Amino acid sequence: MGRMLVAPGPADPPDAGEPAAAPFGGAAFRAALARFATGITLVTAADASGPLGLVVNAFTSVSLEPPLIAICPSRRSFTWSRMRRCRRFGVNVLGAGHAEYVRRVAHPGADRFVGIDHRLTESGVPRIDTAIAFLECEPISEQPAGDHWIVVARVHELIADHGQAPLIFSDGKLGSVAEVEDHPR
Repeated sequence: MGRMLVAPGPADPPDAGEPAAAPFGGAAFRAALARFATGITLVTAADASGPLGLVVNAFTSVSLEPPLIAICPSRRSFTWSRMRRCRRFGVNVLGAGHAEYVRRVAHPGADRFVGIDHRLTESGVPRIDTAIAFLECEPISEQPAGDHWIVVARVHELIADHGQAPLIFSDGKLGSVAEVEDHPR
């Protein structure tokens, strides 16, 4: 009688929320990740106490159909603990002209609405007037991932100003794109 071979099934992936020892320290991991340039956003919402804002550079597109994005706020963020209860939030993509603003408001507890003009959308979400893009989003899922949350949201409204350079964060420094090569599509 012949042997029946059974292909092994995929192993269950480890729970990203569980702490695990890494072969490198947190400082080395942070330094390596700092080599990846990101944009800077101000995630906004409003509750009964007023507007809420959170500086977030962990922001990405997820899907075009349907239009989905993801943000990754800290699990220790008091501001996100309040924002997550809001029906909608906004992602304000900040431009190169916002560098001093970000330096002033990036630390916990800063009032992110002092010195920057904003207005409320019809849904009550604060939109920064000078943001180079704004996406009004509805959160649809939230997963713990280590010391952060992965929040996926559906985009309902958007505005974009293609005439301004984005604010870039890399190696602990803020700046702008010096030159972006134009590639035909």
